[in-house]
Amino acid sequence: MIEIRLGSAEDADAIAHVRRESWFAAYEGIIAAPVIDRATAPGAVPLAPPPYRRTMVAVGGARPAIVGYASFGPERIVATAFPSPPSPDDGRPAPAGDLTPGGRAGHVAELYALYVTPAWWSTGTGRALMGSVLAALEAERYRRVVLWVLADNARARRFYERAGFATDGGTNILTGLGGVLELRYTRTF
Repeated sequence: MIEIRLGSAEDADAIAHVRRESWFAAYEGIIAAPVIDRATAPGAVPLAPPPYRRTMVAVGGARPAIVGYASFGPERIVATAFPSPPSPDDGRPAPAGDLTPGGRAGHVAELYALYVTPAWWSTGTGRALMGSVLAALEAERYRRVVLWVLADNARARRFYERAGFATDGGTNILTGLGGVLELRYTRTF
């Protein structure tokens, strides 16, 4: 049985473990292993997430442990190929982390991440997390939710499509992860 609850600061180590384990399984053949190792190493993710980010965790097993998580909040602006933040007047995209107008207004949400440890794949854990996130966003009266998924991650794309998401034409190249292409998916409420 799976329990979904709000995550807390005490869950950070368990969430990092799920992230690392799931990245190696999900992105094998898509992102080079040394790049995954670097991106999921301790300290690769900031300890203090932005205040608008919320996380739900899935707890399961005979010895209850965190087996998955989803983080979400208002839609962020996607920074593309600029490694350092632009100055406010140079016309380049804003750094990642800044919110879109729709995100700031509470109209457009974003699912930042949804990962389940591979031993719990195909158990309903991902669906339970997704359902909890969508229910929370709908209760907050968001009109639309977006997410980004690697173009070559067929399993994740099928999962999101079954949850009612569809590609909307948005793309981004993740240069820091070896130049992989990600696609934007959208779902309306």
